[in-house]
Formats: sequence, structure tokens, C-alpha cells
Amino acid sequence: MRENRTEQFQRALSRMLRPIARAMIAHGVTLSAATEALKRALFDAAVDLSAEDPKLTDSRISLLTGLHRKDVRRLREESEPPVRRSLVNACTLVIGYWATAKRFTDKNGAPRPLPRAGRRGKPGFDDLVRDARIDLPAATVLDALLKEGAVTVKEPETVHLVQDAFIADPDSEAMIAAYEKNLLAHLQAATDNLLATDGEDRNFERAAHFSHLSDESVAELVRLARERSEEVLKELNRHAMALQQRDAKKSNQQGRFSLGAYIFGKNNAQKSRKGED
Repeated sequence: MRENRTEQFQRALSRMLRPIARAMIAHGVTLSAATEALKRALFDAAVDLSAEDPKLTDSRISLLTGLHRKDVRRLREESEPPVRRSLVNACTLVIGYWATAKRFTDKNGAPRPLPRAGRRGKPGFDDLVRDARIDLPAATVLDALLKEGAVTVKEPETVHLVQDAFIADPDSEAMIAAYEKNLLAHLQAATDNLLATDGEDRNFERAAHFSHLSDESVAELVRLARERSEEVLKELNRHAMALQQRDAKKSNQQGRFSLGAYIFGKNNAQKSRKGED
């Protein structure tokens, strides 16, 4: 039974890796680089799963993962590359705070234009970054928002929000960071569910999949899904920002929460690849 489940997962893995392989080819990542990344991932996963195992020897890790023992020794000695502070996360938080906090919105609830620096009792963009609890210089965040077209700067040195969500340019580093952050959160939630034992709480994970639709029906569903998803995300953003301000008064609050929404609508002109639904 276990072999059948393993074989089933291997087939699923092959299909799930196809989109990753497309992204690899597009970004010049070859098999050797991907293999090294997979070795690191297998090593780290084995260490995490066996953190309390006093018998976690190099041989044990090699047995669990199939890694050669010399690779295990090397990975033990090598330190992981430092995680770069995500500008995507910072920009997303700033936009969300700007769109919801009373200090930075007008009487109609719309984000107000902000001077670069606060003056005469009026908050500025630097105050926004500080209030959103971003551990980055305000100038760095502003440059990232300008690069992605989320804000404009008009005379006299006033910052205007032009989109209420951070949408990275497809050719930018921010797009890769968003790709990683969004897929990683979903993969972590889905993997926890896959490996959960009886009685363990499971992450909420639901999806709807439909086929045999006309192009017009696909377009209609895409439009409806976009509208409803935007409503939910905006409502959740307002509530989460309020909770963050409340929790800021407490110490050592490290809880994380992620909610994502994705839409995949394929019309008849985009023929399915072999082996894809």
C-alpha cells in the first residue's frame, strides 16, 4: 500500500514540477543548479522532520533522502544563504496600511496624497512606513513602489497611491519574490494537510475546478472570481491591519497568517498540454 502511495505521489510530483520547469528554462536555471537546490531542500527537510532524533547521523539522512554522505557532510558545513528582506512584503504592507488607516485616508476612506516627509502635524510617507512597522528605509520602499508603478510623485514632492495592490512588473526581481512567497505559503499549507495524521487540525484548503466550458463562460467566471476575491482580500486586509495595531502593544508577537486567491482560466485557443487537465 505504501509503495502505491509513493508511486502515486511520484506521478503527481512530475506533473507539479512542469510549471516550475517552465520557469526554470525561462530564467536560465539548468539541471545542475536545480539539483543542488533540491539537495539542500532534502537535507533541510530531513533535519526538520527529525529535529528531536538523537540518531540523526549522516548515514541516517542519506538513507532518508538518497543523498550521498559526502553531500550530507558538505551541506552540514555550509551555511544557508541569508534570507533577503522582502521588498514585496514591505510594499504590500505599506499599500494595505495606506488604504485602511484613518491617519492616511480622507473623509471618504480613500488614501490621501502624502508629502515625502511629515510636516506641520500632517503625516508623510516616512510616517506611513514607520507606522506600518516596516524595518526598511522609507526611501527604499518608495523606490520599489515607484519602480513597480504603484505610486507616483508629483510636485511639490507629494506621493500619490495609484493602485491599491502591489502588482510586480513581470520582468522585475519583485515578481520572483512574489512568486516564491505566494507559492511557498500554499505549498506549506497543502503539505501540512497531506502529512497530517488523524486528529490533527488541517489548514483550510478549497478549490473549484471546471472544464468543458466555452470561452465566454470562462471569461464570465474569471470576471466574477476577480470581483469576489478582491472584495474578500480588501475586507481581510482592513481587519488584519486593525489587529496588527492592537497586537503591536503586546510583546513577541510572531504569528503568521496568509490567505491567497488565484484564478486559472484557459480558453479554447490555449490548448491543454499533454497530461494537463
